[in-house]
Amino acid sequence: MADFYMDFPEDFLSDLLQTDADDICRKALEEAAPLLENCMKDTLREDNHELSGELIKSIKAKKPTKARNGAWMVHVRPTGYSAINSYSVKGKGNSVRKYKVSNALKMIWIEYGVNGRQPARPFLTRTVNEVRSASMQRMQEVYNRMAGVGK
Repeated sequence: MADFYMDFPEDFLSDLLQTDADDICRKALEEAAPLLENCMKDTLREDNHELSGELIKSIKAKKPTKARNGAWMVHVRPTGYSAINSYSVKGKGNSVRKYKVSNALKMIWIEYGVNGRQPARPFLTRTVNEVRSASMQRMQEVYNRMAGVGK
């Protein structure tokens, strides 16, 4: 058998128990979301895709929300519709109907390609991989600051 003894500082548990997990999660996501937003915009700029001009401007990080299951999440996504692009659908007869293109759809077109005419240029996985360590580090800093770890 082995004995294990750890000496915690006296204020460690009191600081930890006084923190609210929801506040930590919300604040950590608020500080990490701009990292993903900026990285996503930079990756699209690097790819220099013809559809990316309006798309880059429309990418926004939303406020963190708490789901029904208790998990905290933040959405970083394109918003709105394109003022330039539209697509047409032929109906019965010779009627043609034009639809606005959402910026989210443009992002899907870049990620997966368009009907074999445009090759896929996946950038989302690359973006997430590039920003993962920086965002985890930022969330750890928020936790340490709010929980009083490392004072």
